Amino acid sequence: MKRAPLFFRSLIPVMVFGSMIPLSSCLTLSESYEFKKNGSGSMTYLIDMSELVAILKIAESNESEEKISTQFSFTELGEKIEEIEGVSQVKVLDDPENYKFGVTFKFKGIEPLNQALNSILITNPKDKKHDFFKMEGNTIIRTHLINKNVLTSQLEGSDIPDQNFSLMESMLYKLNFSFPKPVKVVYSSAEAEMVGKKNRKVNIEASFKTLLDDETALNTSIVLK
Repeated sequence: MKRAPLFFRSLIPVMVFGSMIPLSSCLTLSESYEFKKNGSGSMTYLIDMSELVAILKIAESNESEEKISTQFSFTELGEKIEEIEGVSQVKVLDDPENYKFGVTFKFKGIEPLNQALNSILITNPKDKKHDFFKMEGNTIIRTHLINKNVLTSQLEGSDIPDQNFSLMESMLYKLNFSFPKPVKVVYSSAEAEMVGKKNRKVNIEASFKTLLDDETALNTSIVLK
């Protein structure tokens, strides 16, 4: 049976406590990319739970800070990514005090980027490798990989109250892109906007609830001028 992504499985106890506290803010998981003309660039993957501190502090009453830090730490993953040819300057961004966890690195091209993303986003080594990025001329295609059946089974198999499916509407998954050329058009069913000087940046986001309803919601094609 496929496993849900590590960050999601680790959030199960957090979501249980979330039903006890009014929630006006959200958790944000983001992927930020900066591409150069030759296809190389940098990537940052970050889980930001800073706005859920109140909930997490309650969770810590039953679970030590050390255990929570271990659940979300990217130290081991960072070491794995460092071994990928074409990936360099890997830096782990673990900040347990402010509930932010992630990793950043530079890549020489699409192939090493895809290898690194497979290490980050696919936790079961038996699962088939996925090409998250493809480049076709001036078009960059990003396909998202999330199995709503797996996530739903994780929720149904836990003690999470039903209302926490609604809580997932305030949990966001963001894709941020920066390019050396202006962006001509963006094709995505998720919320997307072109920003920055000469529209060289693209921001896309979807809630976890949206991803449960449609796992392809973050699939995106970006056409550069």
